[in-house]
Amino acid sequence: MNVNIQTENHDWVATDLDGTLFSRQWAGVGAVPGTWREIGRGSPKREPSSWVPPETHRLLLALSISACIVPVTARDEASFSRVSVSGLRLSGPAILANGAIVLDPDGGADQQWVTQVSRVLAPWQQRLERLCEVFIKRSGHIARPRLVAGPAAMSAYLVAKAPEGWWHCAEGTTLLTNMATEDTAECCVAVLGNELQILPPGLGKATAMQFVQQRYFGGQAPLLCLGDQLPDLAFMRLGGLLATPAGSPLTELWNS
Repeated sequence: MNVNIQTENHDWVATDLDGTLFSRQWAGVGAVPGTWREIGRGSPKREPSSWVPPETHRLLLALSISACIVPVTARDEASFSRVSVSGLRLSGPAILANGAIVLDPDGGADQQWVTQVSRVLAPWQQRLERLCEVFIKRSGHIARPRLVAGPAAMSAYLVAKAPEGWWHCAEGTTLLTNMATEDTAECCVAVLGNELQILPPGLGKATAMQFVQQRYFGGQAPLLCLGDQLPDLAFMRLGGLLATPAGSPLTELWNS
């Protein structure tokens, strides 16, 4: 059964977070904190760790008056808990961990989605752990892989960070080519700056967003989708309008 947030208005906006809504590099006059970090272990004090441009903040504040703002992010629950933007309610519905987690309007895990996505992730748990070991060994410990937490104590996907430009150098591209023919052929693989993401087949922001659209918005597509990376286009295409920050990788793609 669908669970609608509003009985008369199903308008919503879907937005990626890092590199779209906020960034560590976007501090400046009028910028608004987007994420926070603790000052010292166990301290109640905190300080901003990334920033929302003032014009982006004004736009989303205006949209939030008549539409629900739905985050669509690669962040897991722990990382998402550090997101807090003045004036914006982002706690739910929300799509986390590249679609592995859906939060309901109260910010709790949507149990229907937990059941559905667990069937996708279960066959990949041991394979993801093995991929971490393979990346460390084959990269000579240059790549630093980790598994992103998903629902029900499961791993959602693999992230591997390396020095800037390494994934595009001869050593990095050779590793990815060899892995593609052996261990990751079925997966969605994306290089985003110095970070590699490997998602099991069937997992993705777009799939989770279609679920959210039906369950919480009466089947109505989002008015606007915001993103900054090529993989974001999969979920952005589900909206009526698409937008990306100036200077983003998508802007460069569209200008090419």
